[in-house]
Amino acid sequence: MSEVKSVPADYGRARLTTRTRWRATRRGRRDGRAGIGTEHYARQLERGTRMALDDLMARFLKERAEVVGRVHEESERVVTEYDAPREDGRRREDVPAALARYGGWVAQWRTEVTACQQRGRALAACADQELAHYEAAYARAARVEELPPAGNPGTAALDEPWTGPPDWLLDAVVVSRALRILEQRTRPAAAGAGRGERGNR
Repeated sequence: MSEVKSVPADYGRARLTTRTRWRATRRGRRDGRAGIGTEHYARQLERGTRMALDDLMARFLKERAEVVGRVHEESERVVTEYDAPREDGRRREDVPAALARYGGWVAQWRTEVTACQQRGRALAACADQELAHYEAAYARAARVEELPPAGNPGTAALDEPWTGPPDWLLDAVVVSRALRILEQRTRPAAAGAGRGERGNR
């Protein structure tokens, strides 16, 4: 039994290529005539999708290493500026430029992670579409109106990193602390700006 070799190379593609649809239809027709169950194809698609998602994430993290590295560097700088006590024991003053720079790096990282998550979900959708083409051809060849549900292999391959918040590699202690500082320091400014806008109406 041959393995599925139809995971799209283009991770951003949201629909199947003509060649992939043709290959899934041919396999479905062949397996339907032979009486082979559909579960094996769904399992192969899920394995292939997981491998492709792992490869997508590994490539993304390698290509964006500089960005996440800057996030970690700026996190240490923010924590040092706001948490480290001064020699005279007095409270440190706010450093808005450092916070703004840090917020920019965090926003860039989250934006890029979100784009990668979207590519991963598109890949998973392709796997689900491929199974649908396979099952349709299988049902026609086997002359059955309804097949036992084989699940959604693409959706099954999506775990929390692909469906959760875009906070990859932001769970280090120093980064978590810097993010809390960023939220605490920017929230009052945002609230004040909102009140000012309402007062000018």
